[in-house]
Amino acid sequence: LKAGVNATLRNANLRGKPAIIVHGRADTLVPPAFTSRPYFGQNRIAEGSGSKLAYVEVTNAQHFDAFIDNAALPGFDAMFVPLHYYFNQALDLMFAHLTAGGPLPPSQLVRTTPRGGTPGTANVPPILNNPADADRITYADGTVTIPD
Repeated sequence: LKAGVNATLRNANLRGKPAIIVHGRADTLVPPAFTSRPYFGQNRIAEGSGSKLAYVEVTNAQHFDAFIDNAALPGFDAMFVPLHYYFNQALDLMFAHLTAGGPLPPSQLVRTTPRGGTPGTANVPPILNNPADADRITYADGTVTIPD
């Protein structure tokens, strides 16, 4: 039993491999407070300042993008923005990093505005290479700090 439990444990040590985690803050099935945020903190414990993990949290997003604009589930388009948009950006950023030495973005909160039921009005700003200090996700002295 002990070996089986130990086989499932994760230490978040990426051994210097670059990674970008993109997580929707509004995800209630896979809440960031119990998944990505602790992983980010554990990675900083394991790898310290040498970590190449960027953590991007997106407001008004969750992982059920297929529900947005689904007639059977009205209201999703009024409350959420598509997280897949940020997944694609993260893939492009990683590709640029691996092929051309482009920078990985710093960990950050991306502040979005859902459409509120009006098509074409969603505000989905990009992942930034230089986010405002108030939007940076940081780790120091054993504490992960996530902007409000």
